[in-house]
Amino acid sequence: MLAFEIYKNGRKIALAGLEDSGAVSLMLTWIGKGPGASRKAAQGFAIDGLDLRVGGIDTSDPAGKQSIEWIDDAAFALGDELHIRLVSTEAVDTPMRRESAASIISGDSGDQKFVACPICGAVRHHAGSQIVACA
Repeated sequence: MLAFEIYKNGRKIALAGLEDSGAVSLMLTWIGKGPGASRKAAQGFAIDGLDLRVGGIDTSDPAGKQSIEWIDDAAFALGDELHIRLVSTEAVDTPMRRESAASIISGDSGDQKFVACPICGAVRHHAGSQIVACA
């Protein structure tokens, strides 16, 4: 199967992939808040708002679509290296989270609503009609 071998600072942190069908998404996101956020991060202060997520949707489960996640890592510092290698493998790492996508997608908690992304299938958090952040 096709898989993503993900390394952080030379150490393998995940081998992510699907045996059959679905979507795997790798996202490195930084959200800088407040005056000088980017400058502070570049000067070696803690890099708040930097997040690596590797997850997706497994559509091959007979019980229904499964939302899966291998990595949710926010511990980054200047000089960290990420390396992603595409590989062919017989097995991948067990996701750290697996749950019914239907329960997440239909979940409605107050003004929070979760829906599947029409492009990649990943579950997204919506406020009104606008995507706010990954769920």
